[in-house]
Amino acid sequence: MKEKEIEQAKKLLERVVTVKGTSGVEGIIEDVKGKVFTETEMGYWEGKTSCWEMFRCPDAIKNECPAFKDRSIPCWQMEGTYCKLSDNGKRGDSTDICQNCRVYKRWGNGEPIELKLFGKGFNTVSAEKQQTKQTV
Repeated sequence: MKEKEIEQAKKLLERVVTVKGTSGVEGIIEDVKGKVFTETEMGYWEGKTSCWEMFRCPDAIKNECPAFKDRSIPCWQMEGTYCKLSDNGKRGDSTDICQNCRVYKRWGNGEPIELKLFGKGFNTVSAEKQQTKQTV
C-alpha cells in the first residue's frame, strides 16, 4: 500500500469505536478481498482444474463464491459454496452433494469431508451486507 492509502485507512479505523463499527469494516474488507484476488494465486487449486472451471460457473456466481475468493482450501471444505445451497434457503453446510461431485471425486482422494471454512458463503455474506448497509 502507498503511504497515502495507509494514512487514509488509519484515519478511518480511528473512528471505529463500537463492535458494529468493527463488523462494518470487516464487511468492507471481505468485499475488497473478492475483487482484488489475483488469478496467479491458486492455493489448493495450483496445478489442478478448479471447481469453477470444471462447472464453467458464470462470473456472477464465481465472483461471489467462497471457493473462488479463498483458494487456500478445496470447495468441499467450505460452507456456503453455490453448489451446496438449496432452494429452501439453507446456509450451504451440507456436504452430501460433495460425495457425488466430480470435483471431489477427482481431487478429494477419498478423504472424509470436513467443513473448515464457516460464515463466508452466499447466504451469510448477503445477510452481512444487508446489515452493514443498514448500520452504516
